[in-house]
Amino acid sequence: MASADQPRVTRADVDLLRADLDRLVARADGLAREATGLGADLAPATVSVVGRRAWIRSNIDSIAWLADPLAEQLAGRSEISRAVGRRVLGLQLGAVFGYLSTKVLGQYEVFLPGDAEPGRLVLVGPNLLDVERRVLPGSGVTPQQFRLGVALHEIGHRLQFEGVPWLRPHLRGLVDGYLSETRLDADRVRQLMGRLGDLVREPARLTDLQSILDVVLTPAQSLAIRRAQAVMTLLEGHGNVVMDWGAEVAARGPGDHLDPQAVRRLLNQRRSRNADRAIRRVLGLDLKSEQYRVGERWILDVADAHGRDTFNAVWDGPDNVPTPEELQDPEAWVARVAA
Repeated sequence: MASADQPRVTRADVDLLRADLDRLVARADGLAREATGLGADLAPATVSVVGRRAWIRSNIDSIAWLADPLAEQLAGRSEISRAVGRRVLGLQLGAVFGYLSTKVLGQYEVFLPGDAEPGRLVLVGPNLLDVERRVLPGSGVTPQQFRLGVALHEIGHRLQFEGVPWLRPHLRGLVDGYLSETRLDADRVRQLMGRLGDLVREPARLTDLQSILDVVLTPAQSLAIRRAQAVMTLLEGHGNVVMDWGAEVAARGPGDHLDPQAVRRLLNQRRSRNADRAIRRVLGLDLKSEQYRVGERWILDVADAHGRDTFNAVWDGPDNVPTPEELQDPEAWVARVAA
């Protein structure tokens, strides 16, 4: 799956891309720091430009590291044989990561094996070239502008996790708490089947994601998911806003200028293909797109009405992360944080 529609590149293409991305990431690093006020003491940003297979291997290694403490315990509770479990899981992860490896443009890898720090900024070279060859022509956006926009978004995530000391352990705690609640024993399966039966008898609930999560997750897992979704909505929205604010800083100086709205239109156009829409729904990627939109709107509403200093209070501690309800009501968050 990762090899599908692989763009043809020469060694010279790869070398040129890496050199250009090194330059643009260094520029994006300066623009993002000035725009956000985060990461003043961090070392200069570096980037790894990788292919699809390397991206898959890196993510599988990180997932294994996160799940290993639970693996033996979970296997002991399960009545499914390990051989069958490995095959099923292998097929699932293979299909999901094979598909994602053709779509992901960049990533800030936060949870590295061995809890290594800092994280790693990764850009997936074949996918950047694929977008530039298929989507950019006629759009008015140059490859350098497009690359700068992607770099700003991912640099935003680097500044979040390396410039806000509490953020990584907070998110890791939510992940560990979720995994610790996982069960695959016979009683759990019977519970799930009973709840699914109730859900099927009320078809209207099948369109509500929270209703489905309430069926398949324990109460503790459901709470962890809600908290994690709120954090990720903030972080993904902030990545988009860093693109906007970084573009404002870039406009005051020489070099490549950037129209963030044009870059986002191109990315939305890429996501809107019919086949992709169905797969994105199945994998929950529509939820990620919604996180971009809701988080960005929330941040701009707070910053425009009360100033960026007020918004920056969100980085003071985990208690200042907006709740799911506050993401729909920015003034409620401002009132709580100000109080």
